[in-house]
Amino acid sequence: MLRNLPTNTLSADLQLAAARAHFDKHGSALCNAAGLIDGEAGMARVQRLMTGLREASRLDRGTRRRLVDLHRLLSLDPVIDELEPDLSHWSLLDPASIEVEELCLLTDRLYDLLVEIGELDEERDALALALPARDAA
Repeated sequence: MLRNLPTNTLSADLQLAAARAHFDKHGSALCNAAGLIDGEAGMARVQRLMTGLREASRLDRGTRRRLVDLHRLLSLDPVIDELEPDLSHWSLLDPASIEVEELCLLTDRLYDLLVEIGELDEERDALALALPARDAA
């Protein structure tokens, strides 16, 4: 059974808050989708990611990498680190099925999360550059 992720934490990390909110809403579906593609290993991957998000105080580089790896798995891009997942489960899926449609929607939403995380990074960098200029004025 999956536990909900805390979305009302004291973390000042907006990227972590966005990831937690995303997995709070879509975590179970992502777990099932990864299970359709990579079986128990796929489900375990999402559960480890959710546990990491629950325990984190900020969204670190390793967690970002695991989010990208999950997106690649859901996109059926088999190159994830040096380990290739067992993709035999997805070969039985009907491309016209509702499961595949849901998988595509989840993959798109995860991509949107990755874009949001990237944009939050750019905003933080822009804010850091703007601070010295304000102090000088």
